[in-house]
Amino acid sequence: MVVVGCGEEPSIRDPEITTKVAALFEDYTVDESPGAAVMVVEDGEILFEGGFGLANIQSGTPITTESALRLASVSKQFTAMAIMILSERGQLAYDDKLTQYLPELERFGDGITLRHLLNHAGGLPDYYDVLEEEVGDSMPDTEAAMKFLAGWGESLFAAGDRYEYSNPGYEMLALVVERASGQVFGRFLEDNIFVPLGMKDTFTVARDNSEPEIRNRALGYSRADDSFALDDDHVLNHLLGAGGIYSTVEDLFLWDQALYTEKLVRRSALEEAWSEATFNNGEHAPYGFGWRLEPYGALGQRLSHAGGWVGFSTFIVRYPEHRFSVIVLSNHDEFKGEKIANRITDLFFPSTLITGATVVDGTGGARFMADVRLEGDRIAAVGKLRRRADEPVINAEGLVLAPGFIDTHSHADYDITEHRDAVADISQGITTVITGQCGGSQHPLGEFFAGLEERRPAVNIASFAGHGTIRDKVMSEDFKRPASDDEIEGMRALLVADLEAGALGMSTGLEYDPGIYSTTEEVVELAKVVASHGGRYVSHVRSEDRRFWEAVDEVVTIGRQAQLPVRISHLKLAMTSSHGQTDRLLGLLDQARAEGLELTADIYPYTYWQSTLTVMFPDRDYEDREAALFAVEELSTPEEMLIPDFEPDPSLAGKTLAEIAALRGTDPATTLIDLIREAEAMRVEKRAEGEDDDVESIIAVSMTEADIEKLIAWPHINFCTDGDLDGFHPRGYGAFPRVLGRYVRERQALTLEEAIHRMTGLAASHHGIPDRGRLEAGAYADLVLFDAATIADRSTTDEPQARAAGIEMVWINGHLVSQNGREGWQRYGKVLRLQPSS
Repeated sequence: MVVVGCGEEPSIRDPEITTKVAALFEDYTVDESPGAAVMVVEDGEILFEGGFGLANIQSGTPITTESALRLASVSKQFTAMAIMILSERGQLAYDDKLTQYLPELERFGDGITLRHLLNHAGGLPDYYDVLEEEVGDSMPDTEAAMKFLAGWGESLFAAGDRYEYSNPGYEMLALVVERASGQVFGRFLEDNIFVPLGMKDTFTVARDNSEPEIRNRALGYSRADDSFALDDDHVLNHLLGAGGIYSTVEDLFLWDQALYTEKLVRRSALEEAWSEATFNNGEHAPYGFGWRLEPYGALGQRLSHAGGWVGFSTFIVRYPEHRFSVIVLSNHDEFKGEKIANRITDLFFPSTLITGATVVDGTGGARFMADVRLEGDRIAAVGKLRRRADEPVINAEGLVLAPGFIDTHSHADYDITEHRDAVADISQGITTVITGQCGGSQHPLGEFFAGLEERRPAVNIASFAGHGTIRDKVMSEDFKRPASDDEIEGMRALLVADLEAGALGMSTGLEYDPGIYSTTEEVVELAKVVASHGGRYVSHVRSEDRRFWEAVDEVVTIGRQAQLPVRISHLKLAMTSSHGQTDRLLGLLDQARAEGLELTADIYPYTYWQSTLTVMFPDRDYEDREAALFAVEELSTPEEMLIPDFEPDPSLAGKTLAEIAALRGTDPATTLIDLIREAEAMRVEKRAEGEDDDVESIIAVSMTEADIEKLIAWPHINFCTDGDLDGFHPRGYGAFPRVLGRYVRERQALTLEEAIHRMTGLAASHHGIPDRGRLEAGAYADLVLFDAATIADRSTTDEPQARAAGIEMVWINGHLVSQNGREGWQRYGKVLRLQPSS
């Protein structure tokens, strides 16, 4: 523990900081390439400015801080300011109806206000693609676009219902400026913003199709194979309001500084512009008037906007509490302006100090009060620390700071590319997910990992190699039998490739196709391969109900014969006749451990599971009425079997089996058989067309609270969601807060320290993940800050995506990724690979 005295330490800003900022643009300083202009400002002082690459490749003209680049959507903040100026002058009001100024748009009703358009909550349809096809080469102006809109399209939603980014909304605002002021839009901006602020190199494009006369204009480019092609022209280039402004970083410096003053509008107007929009249902949107709004930890409120249009990519970010801004303008459309700006910010603010936290460090030890310093992607120090000059500080008094939670059984690998922000995980404090579960994984795993590293995930992600996936690759449709020796050898080769790519081990789903047809001997042979690579074996056992005890014996046998660590997935007693037999189960597990088997398990804290309807028929005879009767009498009840998803008849989604049976006039067992028959028919069709055959699911109550409380108290248990990123089960958004709220605070089944240990340090240890799961100097800075008095799950089967309460902040690899229920910033997760034990 580091203990130092009071006071403030000197700043640790790198003396080579300008060199490191310039290095971020080195790819644009070689050969004939477009580039970027950048400026970094703090408290009115320009800390860094420069130009990189070429403004015009043909002429060889370099980009400088005086180069004018198309701002694209960064232009929206000027449109918003024009509306604000007119509001202060009494020439319009934010809550005026849009039709008061543009009666041509009466087809959309009179519910849309100017405020709705400022907040992207107006619901106007996006006409860009249709308008582009309609106009040919005529290059319409904003008035022509409005007239097109007046005769085309319908509202996407009622004004004020939700946020949906809208270029047409801001283009209509530009016309409102013209009609309210009596000036054309560009002249109004020039007279009321650009000239008063001395922005001598900021221009709007002409409303007609003439070539803009802009001093020091940079041309836009796109990549074309190994070179760059001019990409500076588009038929919609002359629409104003959503874009259409050219400017320089020097002029945007003047704009940035003016926003600390009342040169344009009063401070109260700016504060309103930087306040979140409120929807009709009382929820808030992360957007004000022309700015994206985010709380950003120790740096305070973050105001930003990105822009992208043919050949250009731009970004501006401001941290008003620190009077710090980064402006990046590029004439290359693939330039990652926000990513670069964030890296620049990290260089100027290399550390963050969290003060006064109640630390639960993930070791199982008692909580303690401490300050914690983050530097880069690591925890630098824990103890009583002095603030450094320029160091942002977070006051965590009254809150618990713990290592980020590790979800030891996740199916996020199936939709991480669709839900890259991983809100389901981050919003409940999960920073690492372990995927490739229940025998299913992405394949080949090396390609999956490479894709994640190219387009970084929001959370850290590790994976097992899925036995079922590998078996399917080898045996294809002929899987309903034991594998031959040659086929096992084929599986072994694929498994080795996945292990060498970094798989943590192998998972099986022995209750699912195709794993259900494998023999114990097959699994043992493959598990031996895993053992030789220092990996682990994890299993959705062969039965979680009828043959559960035999299934437990099998997983122990596999671990003993292959001599490797074993984990039972989502441990449960899921049959009426097995309820209350936790002592018997834990006795078997403890006996195996006493005999030398490293046996662990994970659990989700709910009495109901989610799977497919077919899983209740272990012999795969879906016409077996006895099996159906057993399912509805012994595994659950028709009233507690919810069908959240049923593609053959979507009208049934959200109904229970009992309700569906009543609708159809059949008994529950017959209804279950019928539903499976309908789903299987659709699966056959989808497989024939090469489509995903996941067409139904079921959530059923099968466990008891008493059993769950006993199981979670087992010292070798971890916690999991067993969820994907867009599922129907509440565990996907609520598992970890539910443990801390219900089972720690309310039912006192675990202490806070025990629960955090199971979620963090113990989970990392069980999976061979180094330097994570512990809050100590040198560990990766995966952290969650939460209120132990209020943390709770709020997701239900009716609202499975309701976010948890009490999670204040989440960091992944040293970067803040969530604050006060707001996620979706840059993604900082890493791929975590197998680390064999020595």
